[in-house]
Amino acid sequence: MRLISLLVCLLALGACATHPGKVDPVRYASDARPVLATTEAGTVRGVEGAGVRAFLGVPFAQPPVGALRWRAPQPVPAWDGVRDARRLGSDCTQAIGRRAILGGGGGIVVGSEDCLYLNIYGPAGADRASPVMVYIPGGAFTIGAGANYDPSLLAREQGRVVVTLNYRLGALGWLAHPGFQADGEGYGGNFGLMDQLAALQWVHRNIAAFGGDPGNVTLFAESAGAWSACYLMTSPGSEGLFQRVIMQSGGCLEPSSLVSAEATARAGPEFARSLGCADGPAQAACLKGLPAWRVQRAPSVREGLNGHGSWGPVHTDATVPENPAVAFHEGRFTRVPVIIGTNRDEGRLFANEVKDVDRYQKETIWMYGDVGERVLARYPVGPDGPAYAIAEHFTDQRFACPSQALRRQLARYVPVWGYEFADRNAPFVLPKRIVGLDLGAYHASELAYVFGTSWIFADVKRFTPEQKALSARMRGLWAGFGQKDFGPDWPRVEGAGPVRVFQPQGDRLDDNFFERRHCDFWDGTPFGAVH
Repeated sequence: MRLISLLVCLLALGACATHPGKVDPVRYASDARPVLATTEAGTVRGVEGAGVRAFLGVPFAQPPVGALRWRAPQPVPAWDGVRDARRLGSDCTQAIGRRAILGGGGGIVVGSEDCLYLNIYGPAGADRASPVMVYIPGGAFTIGAGANYDPSLLAREQGRVVVTLNYRLGALGWLAHPGFQADGEGYGGNFGLMDQLAALQWVHRNIAAFGGDPGNVTLFAESAGAWSACYLMTSPGSEGLFQRVIMQSGGCLEPSSLVSAEATARAGPEFARSLGCADGPAQAACLKGLPAWRVQRAPSVREGLNGHGSWGPVHTDATVPENPAVAFHEGRFTRVPVIIGTNRDEGRLFANEVKDVDRYQKETIWMYGDVGERVLARYPVGPDGPAYAIAEHFTDQRFACPSQALRRQLARYVPVWGYEFADRNAPFVLPKRIVGLDLGAYHASELAYVFGTSWIFADVKRFTPEQKALSARMRGLWAGFGQKDFGPDWPRVEGAGPVRVFQPQGDRLDDNFFERRHCDFWDGTPFGAVH
């Protein structure tokens, strides 16, 4: 979507500038004390205080630098002595800017290639095999880090060991090129996904040392992280690494985001030429010799999460052997229970540049081509104005209907639960007069409720008593998923529904999600979910 706004810039800037995952209230608590844990590579020193135990900046793979750029992540060498794990590791290299977030190049580059770290949070005194929750952050595959989120409340209140992680972003994470085959690892295009898989494998081998149960892992993820989790379910390497999955706003059956490694590799030489690397057998080596900041500022020329000129995972390679849509249809995936949901107003976060009807019509035709006139007829501009209209069809086509299709597909094989987050008064850090529209239940607004802690978009101090209660319900359900007392009043999906609608005044069940989100209309277009 081409609607780049102040809000997207805020997401980009804040994702790097704010790191609530450093958990200062834990590190500087009056009762803070050092704690040790021993991993397969050596001993790490974390901190325990205020009811939480935290180990920050723990490496799960070697730094992917030099000869290891655009290679699969490699194991961490053993170290002597005790490694400090009381401070965050670096975010992965990422370009911050209006165009850069969607792969359009430019921006200010921050972070480091030496970034394959994870953070572990658990209840104080964790000496038993507690359930584990592993979170994959979002950010359009171009920005973000595990440290952008504070899981300390989940750890303390719910008795969970929670892990957040980094993975390679932008071109460093998702570039494919024919020359990469010389390393024996295929075309590439999935280095960020390989990082996520390596982190999950590390958790499986090491989390017991931090009080976690490696056989009781919930993988939860939002936006690009949820797209990744969807792909990971179809990766043979994922078997046994997680026992359930929660996908928040990740419609991985959306057609423009389903691309093969071979197809994306065909665009690799063009990307290299844009950076001054001439065609020929040395082109891949030229790319590997460039400064990371130059690579990350170059615009994508491949298909990805947002169509042409973006980044994201690929299929039909060693990591993801076939198109996820085919794998899910045929039942070839890691068969675990799943929760799949979206937010009522996903698209409003991206829509405030559409200020008049002419812009609305032109943007819609640009997005959907020959189908654009039908979209305009189905989503006329109402009294709220054109920004709300474009946000509505973007929400339906990009998030709601692909997630509904995924629920229906997976429910043929595994237990599935569906939800829609619908708090239209969800807090946001900027006032409406600056944003330009009422954001409602915007993209990523549920994260403050799931974690129960503030982050770049939302300050939980603004929660009303009813919103606090909603947050408590969602934290309990996310942490309790797969446990014996999970959601007795939340029925599983059978066919098209129901979905649980989360709202402060009390949750409800909805059997009409498919009709309400116009999924019948989208299924009749080339932009409908791939079934």
